[in-house]
Amino acid sequence: MSITTNSHMQKSLRTPNVFELLPKLIWHLDEPVADSAFITTHLVSEFARKTVTVILSGVGGDELFGGYRRYLGTEIARYYNLLPRFLSRTVLPGLINQLPVDRNSKLRNTFRLARAFVGSSHLSPEASYIGYLTVFTEAAKASLLHKDVSKILGQQAFTPISDRYLGNGHATDPKTMMMFLDLKTQLPDDLLQLTDKMSMASSLECRVPFLDHELVEFAARIPAKLKVNRLTLKYILKKAMNPLLPAEILNRNKRGFGAPVGSWLRRDLRPLSEEILSKANVERRGYFDWQAVRRTIDLHLAEQEDHTDHILALINFELWCQIYLDGFDYHRRNGLPGLTHSV
Repeated sequence: MSITTNSHMQKSLRTPNVFELLPKLIWHLDEPVADSAFITTHLVSEFARKTVTVILSGVGGDELFGGYRRYLGTEIARYYNLLPRFLSRTVLPGLINQLPVDRNSKLRNTFRLARAFVGSSHLSPEASYIGYLTVFTEAAKASLLHKDVSKILGQQAFTPISDRYLGNGHATDPKTMMMFLDLKTQLPDDLLQLTDKMSMASSLECRVPFLDHELVEFAARIPAKLKVNRLTLKYILKKAMNPLLPAEILNRNKRGFGAPVGSWLRRDLRPLSEEILSKANVERRGYFDWQAVRRTIDLHLAEQEDHTDHILALINFELWCQIYLDGFDYHRRNGLPGLTHSV
């Protein structure tokens, strides 16, 4: 089943027309990216291209100068670990897991972040980092994957990210370790890639001044405590910019660049997930267990879990399969450039 929709469904959307947008963006990306920032990046690029041909991006600033909330984990853990063990390991996790989560609501997003922190507070810094960045946990993969696919993947050996990039010389402190791993993995494999592909899809050139090699080398020599000072992210960068930027810019809360896909999936884009991740599509593709996919969607709709990234990843994967594996008919139906050969 393709992503074609009826006119009533199209008119119900109050968001950008993602029904038409997603297939075209997946075609430009060449792969099923789970980061919703590719949607926002495309929309911004399309808007900017109306007046300019080159833009500057702040990509890289968070990795170099400590801008992600996950870097606060060790600071918060210092106080959290003072609590009695039965509170920190049993009572609080049980309570927090009952609270509704939604990354597009300030309060419910706080619950979401608290759940992630409490769930990993007893782990090593390396394991906590992996937990923060992992879209599908091992348990989630075991549940979602079809048993035949699980059997094949179970025979593969995967090297942990921390071992691959840190080797025997682990960083002296957890924050430095996380920033280094982000610089080596998420930055090139996700952010730079989607920024480049989405801007070029609009014939727009995007430059990233934070990643000038001399600035990167300089930032690598700055101690982590000057980048994340207690609970202040980008501490030294804010100090440096203090004479140049107003306080409302320097002190505003951290905001992600992703689209509000979580809320869309509960409302306007609910028909999208129902159609693309229908029982017929999932079972025909054969990679996932339909009951597990349905349960993932239902938990998200009920706000019991934030499965934004999971559902978006599943939708994008199915779209990628339709575009690159199912042949030329899909391209003709959806107005995509044709493939020169079957993939």
